[in-house]
Amino acid sequence: MSTAGPFVGQFEDVLAAYTGAKHVIATSSGTAALHICLKIAGVRIGDEVLIPSLSFVATANAVAYCGAIPHFVDIDAATLGMNPTLLADRLKSIVELRDGAAWNRETGRRISALVPMHTFGHPVDTRSLAKLADHYRLCHLSTSDATHQRTREDIGGRR
Repeated sequence: MSTAGPFVGQFEDVLAAYTGAKHVIATSSGTAALHICLKIAGVRIGDEVLIPSLSFVATANAVAYCGAIPHFVDIDAATLGMNPTLLADRLKSIVELRDGAAWNRETGRRISALVPMHTFGHPVDTRSLAKLADHYRLCHLSTSDATHQRTREDIGGRR
């Protein structure tokens, strides 16, 4: 998709109207879109961003484009996405909350965002991950690969 030309603005306007979004920005790739989202979310040089260990390289690339460090998270065998239970245990052992942010005691870096990915149409446990993000004051950005933002409840899955 081109991000320039007479139809891009029309596409953005139609998509905004259809979704009810205040703003829509067309990008040339999912990587570019995620990079923009991370920047808007306040990810800074030297921050850590939590991403799944099973993901397309674009997820880590978008983090690296911000000058941040990908912090890989264990996955759940059933969903192929982030395992909320293992992540909760890990964050409990390494995070210190101070100055309104999560800090990794092992590296001294701020952990600024959580970016789960819904892999191959298998939705992750978004609710549990959102609760973790709220508790640890992390920006929660969600990416997908062929799920179109479905939830487990949409496909009759377990919690």
